[in-house]
Amino acid sequence: MTHLEIEKKELLKGLGLMQGIAGRKTTLPVLSHIYMEWKKSSLFLTGTDLQTGIQEELKATVHEEGKASVSSKKLFEIIKELPEQTIHIHKKENHWIHLKCGKSVFNIAGLDPEEFPSLPAWQEKSFSTLSTKIIREMIEKTVFAASNEESRYHLNGILFTQQKAGGKEFLRMVATDGHRLSLIDREGQVIQGAEKGMIIPKKGVLEIRKIVGEKDDKAEEMGVCFDNTHAFFKMGTSLMVIRLIEGEFPEYDQVIPKNNDRKLIMRKEMVYGSLRRVSTMASERAEGIKFSFKKNLMELSSYHQDFGDAKEEVDIQYDGPPIEIGFNARYMMEALQAFDTDDILMELKDDGSPGIIRPHTPQTPSHQLYIIMPMRI
Repeated sequence: MTHLEIEKKELLKGLGLMQGIAGRKTTLPVLSHIYMEWKKSSLFLTGTDLQTGIQEELKATVHEEGKASVSSKKLFEIIKELPEQTIHIHKKENHWIHLKCGKSVFNIAGLDPEEFPSLPAWQEKSFSTLSTKIIREMIEKTVFAASNEESRYHLNGILFTQQKAGGKEFLRMVATDGHRLSLIDREGQVIQGAEKGMIIPKKGVLEIRKIVGEKDDKAEEMGVCFDNTHAFFKMGTSLMVIRLIEGEFPEYDQVIPKNNDRKLIMRKEMVYGSLRRVSTMASERAEGIKFSFKKNLMELSSYHQDFGDAKEEVDIQYDGPPIEIGFNARYMMEALQAFDTDDILMELKDDGSPGIIRPHTPQTPSHQLYIIMPMRI
């Protein structure tokens, strides 16, 4: 009788992390399952959708080693409702498991654990160490700009690339959907062998962010390594394996405008609030808003053929010639939310060229930028 004991809280924590990956609608029944393997003093849970895999190590008392494969969603639903006590799990014949907690007894149907797809192998020695906090911040400042369109597969991810400039090494993340681009650099973060860059799918990146967010601040560092097809992220007791996107990331350096000489400085909160109000009258399909700039003044205006129009003036710092340009309101608001400074710097050229937005950091060069394509309004 293979069996183990584990605290409800511990098992629930592990199952919670699996739900985003295992248990989705899937053509292969085994992918909606979670693979359980218990040995020594640990229970290992594994979930995968073949693109993203996650393995979690939980503390358990193992009386006899074993493995099983059961429905991820169903097991999570059951464990959530159990009392805060020790859970006893026995493996039965025909791949079922017997689960007992307090006075509750469940028999749960399973599949042959041997059929569960195994995660790709990795070497302990090849992990580079990064700051969990910095990686989370870099993800949050780029992932929103990645594409969701299936047809633009190579844009559905974030580019992680190692850069060198001025004798310094830094990690860069870039995301774009073709209408906008978000880029951030962080010095001192080095992933060995990432010079040519790797594209990690948006879904996998969001799972990393979720795990990093739930790890409290105990795991201050994470290990990262990758081979030709997969990226591996180790955070505390979690290991994530993500299949890389094949294909070429766009030559993003070439889209960064070099001669946007009209520079405007504005208060982030004021512009954000104004955009929220004026965008209520923008047409839903295009979400376009007209930005009109003249000396120290910006006017935002929108028009909706069924409902009417709106406009609002915002004080800014600008002493260049007047310029009018249309931008997507949502893209602009998402960009503003990704900046930490009170003031932002906008650099424009003319009404047909992309605009650059950066945090306004007069003392230090900015390591973050956002490019937004103009709209005809």
